[in-house]
Amino acid sequence: MPGTIIGCLGAQRSGKTLFAYKLVKMLHEVFDVPVYTNIYSPRDDFYYINSLEDFPLDLNPKILFIDEIYNGLDAQDYKKLKEISIFINTIGKQNCLFVYTTIEAEMVYNRLRNQTQIVVVVSKNEKNLYYKLVNIADMSSSVHAVPINDKLFENVFYDTQFIPLDFDWGMKDWKYKLSQFYRDNYGLVVNL
Repeated sequence: MPGTIIGCLGAQRSGKTLFAYKLVKMLHEVFDVPVYTNIYSPRDDFYYINSLEDFPLDLNPKILFIDEIYNGLDAQDYKKLKEISIFINTIGKQNCLFVYTTIEAEMVYNRLRNQTQIVVVVSKNEKNLYYKLVNIADMSSSVHAVPINDKLFENVFYDTQFIPLDFDWGMKDWKYKLSQFYRDNYGLVVNL
């Protein structure tokens, strides 16, 4: 799990957020791993965040789930890309599973796309949601059809009408958090 990046892609209202939500909720409940997310789900034991500044820098297992990631991390926003690269390149060391949703892969920063290990392509018709899971490492894939019925939405508490705000990928306090991390985990006092 640490360092794994999962991208869920699909048209608007296709069920990509539902898949990601059910995945992180299951991992949270089975393994007692905290979830940090920008979806609004007050009945779930998730931490609502809207900034990378609110995401902990520590060695504890955790999940970062960002819905509609292009809201704040557009592939064309060059000013933010260096900072997000630092974060993406250290999620394994941070013991983090990173799950995101987007309409199209091209809307997401290329370094994030390049490090995504599992892609879930989502589509639907009147009867079913279809999830094609692709393991990028070996290009293996599987397709799953899930009937659209009341059971699908049992224990689903996030607000499907909530529009995620632009997620702030700025790392203004990153150096401070990193120096605290070194102090707390290694007993080192560093000036960054």
